[in-house]
Amino acid sequence: MDKTGLGLEIGPSHNPMAPKKEGFNVHILDHATADQLRVKYKGQEIYGVKLENIEEVDFVWHGEPFQDLTGKTACYDWIIASHVIEHVPDLISYFQQCEALLKPDGILSLVIPDKRYCFDYFSSTSSTGNVLDAYAEKRVRPSHGQIFDHFANAAKRNGNIAWSSDVQGGADEFLYTIAQAQAVWAQSVSATDYIDAHCWRFTPASFRLMVSDLLGLGLIKLEIKAEFDTTECEFYVSLGKKSDASIPLDRLSALQIRKLENA
Repeated sequence: MDKTGLGLEIGPSHNPMAPKKEGFNVHILDHATADQLRVKYKGQEIYGVKLENIEEVDFVWHGEPFQDLTGKTACYDWIIASHVIEHVPDLISYFQQCEALLKPDGILSLVIPDKRYCFDYFSSTSSTGNVLDAYAEKRVRPSHGQIFDHFANAAKRNGNIAWSSDVQGGADEFLYTIAQAQAVWAQSVSATDYIDAHCWRFTPASFRLMVSDLLGLGLIKLEIKAEFDTTECEFYVSLGKKSDASIPLDRLSALQIRKLENA
């Protein structure tokens, strides 16, 4: 990644991928100020959290479109979001906003958990239709059903919420009791507090298929420029604005691969 190009990192929290202190010319967008993030994560150092890695936040997001928050369009050479998109209630609007911020040749780099190797193991892979419904409803928070699925199905393997793709076998115990899941669901129905959850779950093929579908529907102008196999519990994808030389996705093959990945 070009350190001299202007970049935006979304939601790095305490683990930035392009730290300013390492020379990256980057703006930070997060849901809280740096001081608020330090308070949030204080006491979690025993879990490997390094408070000193929290960077000053340039843009504190309160739900407004990114271009309104930053006051910019077509200005970033690259945008990074690591383990972010699975939390976004309206994924299509998110892609559209990132697209608006990128220069014509800009790149959106994503790190995405592979649902086969993390606590999403027992939950279903998200479909294009699921994402379309959220867009039509203009969701600003996870649905009650997404919250229930997140807490009712979340699982561990050997006590860990994520494991290596090299490990044989899947999850072997739940992360929460069903009573806890029911209580969180009831809270989501009756209260206005935001409850964070994984709204979306992907494997590499399912993500590839969704991006192709959204592009074909004219809802985004982003296509996959590079993709990398799952390493440990996550996979990497780079998206950029569609070129005239693009080759359409073989949708049947993509569905067949997605089926194999979820076997």
